[in-house]
Amino acid sequence: MTRNARPARDRQRLRAGTAAVLLMIAPVLAGCKSAAERAAEASAKAQQLASAGLYGAAQAEFDIAVQARDDLPDLWILRARNQIAMQDYAGAFASYRNALDQDRTNREALDALSQLALASNRIDDARDYAEQILALAPEDPMAQLVLATVAFRTGRYDTAAQSVAKLLAQTPDNERALVLSSRLEQRRDRFAQAIALLEPIFKAGGGSDELRQQLTQLYAQQADGPGLLSIARRDAADRAQDAVAQRSFGKQLALSGDLNEAAVAFDAAHKIAPGDASRAKTVQALADVDVDPAAIAAAVDTLSAPQPDFVVALAEYAIARGSYPVAASLLSAHPSADGATAIDRDGVLAFLAAVGGQGDDARRRADAVLAEDSGEPYALMARSLAEMAAGNGDAALRDARGVVGDNQGFAPGYAVLARILTARGDKLLAEKAYFDAVNADDDDPIALRQLVTLLLARDRGIDAQNYLRSYTMHHPDSLFGWSLRRAVCQRIGDSACAKRATTLIARLHGAKLAVPPVPDDERSGERDYRDDYASDGS
Repeated sequence: MTRNARPARDRQRLRAGTAAVLLMIAPVLAGCKSAAERAAEASAKAQQLASAGLYGAAQAEFDIAVQARDDLPDLWILRARNQIAMQDYAGAFASYRNALDQDRTNREALDALSQLALASNRIDDARDYAEQILALAPEDPMAQLVLATVAFRTGRYDTAAQSVAKLLAQTPDNERALVLSSRLEQRRDRFAQAIALLEPIFKAGGGSDELRQQLTQLYAQQADGPGLLSIARRDAADRAQDAVAQRSFGKQLALSGDLNEAAVAFDAAHKIAPGDASRAKTVQALADVDVDPAAIAAAVDTLSAPQPDFVVALAEYAIARGSYPVAASLLSAHPSADGATAIDRDGVLAFLAAVGGQGDDARRRADAVLAEDSGEPYALMARSLAEMAAGNGDAALRDARGVVGDNQGFAPGYAVLARILTARGDKLLAEKAYFDAVNADDDDPIALRQLVTLLLARDRGIDAQNYLRSYTMHHPDSLFGWSLRRAVCQRIGDSACAKRATTLIARLHGAKLAVPPVPDDERSGERDYRDDYASDGS
């Protein structure tokens, strides 16, 4: 041991002891700060974190600040703004409410509370805050708009119309007022006027999300394919990293017939957000525009390196449409996949082997997949079919029921269940499975196609027509819905229905044809006794 060893250890002990003492007295020292100082320090730190986009960390500091001083309206306002950035609207409402309690004329708090209340459909609160604003500023346009919107939502359409007309007289370019005016025109079935209010704004600069949503709804009700495509194109350009926007763009491109560009957009959506939920949405989108599986598969071949998840989605779509060779060809031509997508791809391959009569291969593939993911639906369906082919009806039924039990909105699962039940001689239960699929998700075109096919096979065309009437009422822009409905209308001899469907199909494809009138029994039922100006003939 050297002479300096012991003093070195002593210095280390001293430093450690000093640190321990500082740690012990730190709370005491902090306690010496006044509440105002603690609040100011935490607030400053919170604002720095928020400016860096670290809203969660900022929220923790704002919480410390308001615990120290809960009587500062400006502090509550800062906290509320941070909560808005976090999309914690309930928390923001509470913070703004605290600010207002301490400053009854705080305009930011009143404005925000009226808007947040309206957004959460707290109608009475929205009205109350808007009236408080008008007491301070009688011509305030936002408060007037809130009251007009409240009138609209509570069925006082004359009042809403008068209020929005007054507001537009004061501020003709008020976009939100124009959107509300468009909704009022829409209720009167004056679609051309409703569109004319918004279309110039969209064409000039795009408009707000609210405007685009209203215009999309109008185009959908008019079966205006080009109009729907124009909005989807703008949304996709503005939100390049939004899978929903890219998928919607792909759907509208497919409707227009541009399958190559549609494949690019769908591929982008799966690059942004791969997974089974994303694939299910793509399958429904393709089904709703009635895309031929072979045609979209050919379009994928034009991509240099399609996303593996997109390829699996297309294989699933081909299976849902009964195009098993197309599904097998897709997976053979584009074999690359990894992770969960690879497992799901192998599940699809197992299913294709099962429907192809290769029971042993299907069982082997299914077992391998289920060892990785015990709930993978295609592997379970593959094993179910393989068990049924081997004469193991109970095991087959157990797997088939497991699929629909865990995936209640999965139409192909119900089809396999019906197939197993039919093989077991339970025909009534087999038919019930198709109805169950539609009841599980009445927006699913795959489930509806399955049921309509069954109903037509049972010579129940009127029942099929009723299901399709309901679907097209809720999905007036569905090429699938109108195409299948036209076929059913022709089959049951309803020429007026078939003619209307033909016109709407043409409009979805871009034809400049007049919109046929909606039969009285297909109106949405939105109007009620309060809508006393709905049919004034103007």
